[in-house]
Amino acid sequence: MTRQRHLILEQASKWFMRLKDAAPDHVDRSKFEAWLMESEAHRQAYQSIAETWGDFDSSAQISHISQAMSIRKLDEDIRKRQKNTTYAKLGAIALIGLSSLFAFNQWQAWHAQPLETIAQTSAPGHMVSRYLSDGTKLTLDAHSDTKVLYYRDKRYVQLLHGQAVFEVVKDADRPFIVESNHARITVKGTRFVVNMINHKTVVAVDHGKVLVETLQAGQANSVLLTDGQVAEVKAQANPVKVQKSAKDYFAFLQGKLIFDGAPLNEVTETLSRYREPPLVNHSHANAEISAVVDVKTLNKFIKTLPAVAPVKLQESDTETAVLDR
Repeated sequence: MTRQRHLILEQASKWFMRLKDAAPDHVDRSKFEAWLMESEAHRQAYQSIAETWGDFDSSAQISHISQAMSIRKLDEDIRKRQKNTTYAKLGAIALIGLSSLFAFNQWQAWHAQPLETIAQTSAPGHMVSRYLSDGTKLTLDAHSDTKVLYYRDKRYVQLLHGQAVFEVVKDADRPFIVESNHARITVKGTRFVVNMINHKTVVAVDHGKVLVETLQAGQANSVLLTDGQVAEVKAQANPVKVQKSAKDYFAFLQGKLIFDGAPLNEVTETLSRYREPPLVNHSHANAEISAVVDVKTLNKFIKTLPAVAPVKLQESDTETAVLDR
């Protein structure tokens, strides 16, 4: 017999002797029942002692053991029901949570669907102008490309190539956002132009307010433009205001191209919007050009380039190359 078993039998014997002839309301009865319900080993030990004394068949002993067992069973039933109720509540909470998550995801998917999608392009030498569904006017310069997506909470335009003028109808609930390769431009209602050229984006405001931000990660500065102001955003840099005339950037609407100290790369890229084959700069000349070019006499101006910069022209079927002299 193990020591633990011996101690339990000794305790059972003491309880049996103390309560064998005791009254049903004896002060130690509750303590005994608590001891009896502590473990199966206690109950077996007490039963063994009672049988040994030949007293197990007495109605008093049977009653109090049965009572103790009934109390324990009732306690177990209560705990079991509480446990089942807790599981049921947790299940209900989980179901509500899953339903809410599903509904939220469905709402997000619905909210993310554009109400209107337009792909607008223009061919070399031809401008395109149209009104969007909210009344905003979009004018594309020659050889330009945009994608327009109108959502429930914003109006979004991607300038994929070239230049565009936006005359935005004010809508306080839906900001108008234009993105190029380098910049994000956000407005409420205004008239402005966005020109993506020569590895940079230029934003010029005719009237209204325009917030210009870089798309480069890690750059946090932004510039707020108002009437007549211009900003440039170069690759991997913050936007910077420049002292140039905003009106010059709208001149293409009247068939004029204005260059104010523009690098040769910028000039050739702009001119290529209006002709085929394109004018491609292969030279390393650091020439800056200032000129007002009429689109109708574009080829005449191109022929004068060797007179204002150290370059020469070479024609082919695919391009007009600008080469070092």
